[in-house]
Amino acid sequence: MRGNYLLFFALSVLFVACSGGEINSLDSNIPITPAWALGHIVWEDEFNTRDAMNRLVDGYLERDIPVDGVIIDSPWATSYNSFTWDTNRYPEPQTMTSELLSKGVHSILWLTGCVNTVSVDCPVNKSSNYDEAISNGFAVNGGNPYNWWKGTGVHIDFTNPEAIQWWYSQLDKVMSGGVYGFKVDQGELSIPEPVETSIGEMSNKEYRHFYYDAMYDYVNSRCPGTGVILARPYSFQGDSDNSSKNKLSLGWCGDFTGEWQGLKDQIRNIYISADHGYGAVGTEVGGFTGAAPGKEQLIRYSQFAALTAGMVNGGANKPFENHLAWWHGEDAGKIYRDVVLLHKKLVPYIFSTIVDAHLNGGTLLRDVDFEQESHRLGPDLFTKAITSDESKVSFTLPSGDDWIDWVSGERHVGGTVVGMEYALEVFPLFVRAGAVIPLDEGDHFDILIVPGNDPVDVTLHLPDGEGISYKDCRVRYNPSNGKSKISGEVSKPCQITVK
Repeated sequence: MRGNYLLFFALSVLFVACSGGEINSLDSNIPITPAWALGHIVWEDEFNTRDAMNRLVDGYLERDIPVDGVIIDSPWATSYNSFTWDTNRYPEPQTMTSELLSKGVHSILWLTGCVNTVSVDCPVNKSSNYDEAISNGFAVNGGNPYNWWKGTGVHIDFTNPEAIQWWYSQLDKVMSGGVYGFKVDQGELSIPEPVETSIGEMSNKEYRHFYYDAMYDYVNSRCPGTGVILARPYSFQGDSDNSSKNKLSLGWCGDFTGEWQGLKDQIRNIYISADHGYGAVGTEVGGFTGAAPGKEQLIRYSQFAALTAGMVNGGANKPFENHLAWWHGEDAGKIYRDVVLLHKKLVPYIFSTIVDAHLNGGTLLRDVDFEQESHRLGPDLFTKAITSDESKVSFTLPSGDDWIDWVSGERHVGGTVVGMEYALEVFPLFVRAGAVIPLDEGDHFDILIVPGNDPVDVTLHLPDGEGISYKDCRVRYNPSNGKSKISGEVSKPCQITVK
């Protein structure tokens, strides 16, 4: 992007106030993702301490790389899942999360639906709430413990309303200050089948959505409009969908390596999720485990992520080295910053597209092409991933409209094959002729109009704050006379920029 994505737009300025629109709750469609969660989220799974987390967040902020959220991964509690902070690792946790929020950083806590009698990598083996869960019959399979990847324990029965309310009382211990939700991980995969629940026996696949649904309902009851769960849509682990499509704040297809094959595997899982109807699916930048990303791999990972619902950078594969772009050199740090800033500018467009899908059906990622590893982001942006050391790639643009190169401004007929070499700081990104792209410019929204042959008349659902609230803004443009008009009002002035 080189920081020059506006070079091919000729400026026509009109500052107006824009307003309109109420939030509709449609149970059958995808939910609205809070605007803040569509940004840049970071984390580490190496030291798992307050000092390490602060060092990570501050490292980004000191380099003017925005951070919207931080995942506090396991182990942060005294055991799995006691919901009692390990204050040796994270002293004064409420002060910590409040301080993060004062920097604009929302905290997300890792969890599974298990309570353990044996907890690996924790100071206490038996969770303090284990006996209560067992004595009240709140666990699946009659409370018989089983081994899973964080020790030995039981999974809470999320088909049982009393068990759910008890679980919510446990979550209430930590849902305060700057905590805005949970990274909901898979503890249920290891439950012996059939899974015995309060409503009968079922398979693992049938059981999973009860757990994820309960977590989504919790964050929306305690933190309405701004709470999130970061959870798996389709996952290769279990080869199935996990969260319900109408109860997933932000999809996370994780646990891949940082090398090229890991990027390719994650793209496949993201595209399967989109095909299955999940609305907002983000990318785990640089992978989580195994091989750590090299310089080119981290940058290409981030460029693909910028054209998904969210950028989530962190892992266990050298989070304080290979995951930090500046560790690879000043040039890599600048490129990564430009990519994050591009993604942040696109948040109003991403948010508006998600709201439209919530109201009318659909998803954010469209026309996914597994073979050429490309997709549309909403109706108006197209990208193709670069997934090897080879910087020259060939791909076919979507048919039906002309497409304009985001950086160079070169126009291409839809359906044609493009073959180009991309230096590390650029990647395939095209905007559709006839597009209207709202961008966040801090103190105002910049409404980019890319004229096609036909008049434009679209309604944008622009974020009204950091949550799910929005206000409608109608944009009209006539290419025959170059006249544009905006009606409605939003929280910030709007500037029209016509190509």
